Amino acid sequence: MTVSLAVTEQVTYEFETEVQIPAGVAGDADALHEYLADKEELWLYSLDPSGANGYLSVNERSLDDAEVVLAA
Repeated sequence: MTVSLAVTEQVTYEFETEVQIPAGVAGDADALHEYLADKEELWLYSLDPSGANGYLSVNERSLDDAEVVLAA
């Protein structure tokens, strides 16, 4: 039997990447956080959804929908 599932997960990714940042935010953790939150394109492509380049933790998972797939 084949089933179709829809699952929602809340995950945390921890990884390292190299980015260029202004000198003014380098020494201020809050400014760095704000800068990187606003400039997501600087690091987003380094985030591997499989967690292969760091750590992936599933914090919460829910099964949203399940349905039997009828054979043709």
